[in-house]
Amino acid sequence: MPIIPRSPRPSTRAAPAVPPPRTLLITLGGTGVPYLLKTSARARRVRLVIRPATGLEVVVPCGVGAGDVEHVLREKAAWITATLARMAERVIAPPPLAEGRVLSYLGQPLRLALRGGAPPGKFRAVLGKGTLTLMVATPAEETVRAALEAWYRRQARAIFAECVERCNLAYGFSYARIAIKDQKSRWGSCSRKGNLNFNWRLLLAPSSVLEYVVYHELAHLREPNHSPRFWAVVERACPAYREHRRWLKQHGHELGF
Repeated sequence: MPIIPRSPRPSTRAAPAVPPPRTLLITLGGTGVPYLLKTSARARRVRLVIRPATGLEVVVPCGVGAGDVEHVLREKAAWITATLARMAERVIAPPPLAEGRVLSYLGQPLRLALRGGAPPGKFRAVLGKGTLTLMVATPAEETVRAALEAWYRRQARAIFAECVERCNLAYGFSYARIAIKDQKSRWGSCSRKGNLNFNWRLLLAPSSVLEYVVYHELAHLREPNHSPRFWAVVERACPAYREHRRWLKQHGHELGF
């Protein structure tokens, strides 16, 4: 009687849990430097990011120990301290959110006009030629900021839905839902289920930069990594992606109000 080999049983071992982000402190050059440590299942190496708004962020693959992280930080100490000092010099407090404040909308200037008369917790917005008229309950800055963010988020839903559909003509990929987020350190993301997430603050950037982020996340539907194959997919539809990526690195911290 012939012996039929058994098929190997599928592994039931669960993927290692990803720990939540932690804020830690390291002393570099005699100065305490706080940093946000994030573990990513997608990361293949230790990555350092410095943002004016949030400071130093360290992204590590699963399984990387504290000693390895400290070794990388001390190895890059000169770059970290110099970059933090340079960014501290560049940070300028934005003007108040008041009548006449000029914002950015898809790379174009947008003058803010404030009107009273809205019920508490409500607002009404009218977009005209180069002007956004905002009716609010009170001109207090926190009230105006909340209304502005709500308006930009609402605009973002329609703009990204149209942009994804248009940009995907270059690829023809299948995707799931589109969501608008307020991520502190990411401009967009693509989940394993094909969900596309975008940061509403991209509406404050030039439209070509916003489109680059859309192409970037669409490319992750084919290549869920940042390998040379991934960048080739991006470049196929967005040949100037390097320029737009550079703009985000240089000006991303300015996308706010």
